Amino acid sequence: MTPNQPENPFTNPKFLIAIVATFVGLWGWQYYMNKTYPPQAAPVNAVTTNAATNPATAGGVNTATTVASGASSQAAANAQATISAAAEEKEFTFENEKAKWVISSNGMGLKTFIIKDYKDREGKNIEFTSAEHIFALSANNKKIAFNLTQVSDVEYKGEATVENKKITRVVKFDKEKLFFESNTSFEPGLQNVQLSIDEKKLAVKGANFLMPSFEKQDFLYKEVDKIKTEHISGVKEGETLSKSANNVSLAAIGTQYFTIATIDKSEVAPSVNMNVSGQLAKLDLHYDLANSQVKSLNQIYYVGAKDTDILKAIDPVMLEVMDYGMFGFIAKPLLILMRALHKILGNWGLAIIGLTLIVRLIMLPFNILSFKSSRAMQKIQPLLKEVRERYKADPLEVNRRTMAIMKENKANPLSGCLPMLIQIPIFFALWKTIGSSVEIYQQPFFGWIHDLSSHDPFFVIPVLMGITMFFQQKLTPTTMDPMQQKILNFMPIIFTVFMFSLPSGLTLYNFVSALFGVTQQYFLLKDKSAAKAA
Repeated sequence: MTPNQPENPFTNPKFLIAIVATFVGLWGWQYYMNKTYPPQAAPVNAVTTNAATNPATAGGVNTATTVASGASSQAAANAQATISAAAEEKEFTFENEKAKWVISSNGMGLKTFIIKDYKDREGKNIEFTSAEHIFALSANNKKIAFNLTQVSDVEYKGEATVENKKITRVVKFDKEKLFFESNTSFEPGLQNVQLSIDEKKLAVKGANFLMPSFEKQDFLYKEVDKIKTEHISGVKEGETLSKSANNVSLAAIGTQYFTIATIDKSEVAPSVNMNVSGQLAKLDLHYDLANSQVKSLNQIYYVGAKDTDILKAIDPVMLEVMDYGMFGFIAKPLLILMRALHKILGNWGLAIIGLTLIVRLIMLPFNILSFKSSRAMQKIQPLLKEVRERYKADPLEVNRRTMAIMKENKANPLSGCLPMLIQIPIFFALWKTIGSSVEIYQQPFFGWIHDLSSHDPFFVIPVLMGITMFFQQKLTPTTMDPMQQKILNFMPIIFTVFMFSLPSGLTLYNFVSALFGVTQQYFLLKDKSAAKAA
């Protein structure tokens, strides 16, 4: 580490290079891991394809005409039963001012779930559809066709028999909190029960190294007491992903703003299989019941936005789908503060500005300390150079005299490191807080910024941020050589281009932070006491 450290991380070349190297490393690692999975054909819409190519399945033609000559009467009966079950699929629809969904007798899964409180980028309601029905059940590796009845406007009961074992499932919906409770009871003897969640794979378009996309899609699960994620959006066309885990209490498929999640409340913990192939991302919870005395399974299901109030009201465990990473202990209070500021200011853009200013004010004493140390180190550079030249044959004497000069002039290079070490976790926590909060999803700021979760359409804020970073560099004391200074001058340009495709809420945070830094440096340079201390 150089003796002089700039007060702001965005003007520190090592910090900036570290950020770029981190992104390169993450993307490189993701690319390498994706390449390790061989290409595989996508099994999307397999049932539909079979129905289209088999007249008996598609049109309900007499089974006897489709059974090969010589087939047993039992096989024909089984085929007829399968066709009859598919043909007699029963559906119930629920709708209120917040949501609309359709439950099917096939596995008692959801055929579709529509959120009315949010719109997609095209202005349509957020809709979750499924190739195999969301939260559908199967037993002994066989799909279950329930005899489905409606108990009330929010409660449904299904009964079925699998290999002479009776299965009863009750699903109840909470109209206020928008979650489902499921209880499945069965007779002893089942080998396994499986719960399926699938969603269309998110296609990230137009992303590259300099202009990355902030959109993402992940598998998230809680194995024992640890939250883990597997990235879906990084799987390219023609590639597959296959992962598994045991003793899972929470499992979800989601983007940064929305999720499909389930919490297990059963006596036996399931394993989870995660697969991505073609355009389908699928998550299966597998309950191994062999040699088990368990007679029922209980789960909580949620389909909707990652709203912390709703998630907490459903179950504290559900809050874990808000994966803030290793700096979550900082991100969570920052989100609470940002929401409090929104209640006062009434605009999420102003709340982001207020949050940024509060964080920078908290860091101000450390930044002043760093500035004074930087100025002091800058002043003693000629003395240090003279010592290195005079005692170049005696490294120990160079170190002794260097420390003596620093002590005499009250110059401590570690003082320049302290603010950066504190600001790094805060920076990444703010990044997660602003970038993953559904509160700012499609929320306007002022003027041309109609959606803080989308990029600036005219790139005004990124350009202003780059200009501000450039002036901040010029005002920051430095002891770098001319070559290092030239390299550093390109950083505002790189970060400006980097911010072009990121949410304008994040860019607004970086711009305000850099503007605060310029103002801070200007007044510190005019402060005679600071100059005297230097």
